[in-house]
Amino acid sequence: MDEWSLGRDGWKTSNRSTGATVLAQNGKPVAQFHTFVSVRPDVRSEIAALRSRGLALQILSGDQTDKVKNLAAALDLPAGCGLGELTPQAKAAWLQEHDREDTLMLGDGANDSLAFDAAYCRGTPIIHRDILAQKADFYYLGQGIGGIRALFEINALRRRTEIAILTFSVFYNLLAVGFAVTGHINPLIAAILMPANSLLTLLVVSLGMQPAFKRKKAPLAEQTGPKVVVGPGFEPGKA
Repeated sequence: MDEWSLGRDGWKTSNRSTGATVLAQNGKPVAQFHTFVSVRPDVRSEIAALRSRGLALQILSGDQTDKVKNLAAALDLPAGCGLGELTPQAKAAWLQEHDREDTLMLGDGANDSLAFDAAYCRGTPIIHRDILAQKADFYYLGQGIGGIRALFEINALRRRTEIAILTFSVFYNLLAVGFAVTGHINPLIAAILMPANSLLTLLVVSLGMQPAFKRKKAPLAEQTGPKVVVGPGFEPGKA
């Protein structure tokens, strides 16, 4: 019975690896398939927006080093930000070395599982949720990586809104307690102030989060905040 294999050149054949995917019969190449990485039109602007927030980005990939370096250059990333030919163990080791409980990794395949274990926060496109569902902290929708920037922007809105609510609550309670201690609040006024406080709090939340409600494409995600983005989630093909 013939033995068929489909994988990287040099895996089941005696050929020197060329980076192609080879279909082989009994160790002899029958066909070769060459894949090319194409960058989505919005990726450069999204990468620039993330870097402008002070985030450091790194590509960890199992693809050929030259291909990964070319991708990093195409994204205007600094030299050394594209690492190729990494095994799942090597990806995890890189994260363990660099993580200071501030890394966010985007993964899109089973070979990212070990790195997911090492990352502080983990995300994956929703189309891959069946593979990494047990380990991902969030999923995101849409094409490209625009959802990641949206996560940070919404998180910033949430933080500002929380500060506004806390400030309002402190001043409201100081004022209410002060009037109550001096005997200027009777039971009727107190009964009115309690629901009024709740309504004012909802108003503060609505005004603070209004920019998020106006977004045309909101990401499906729960957890945000880490300051370093790591992973090849924007790279088609092998991660």
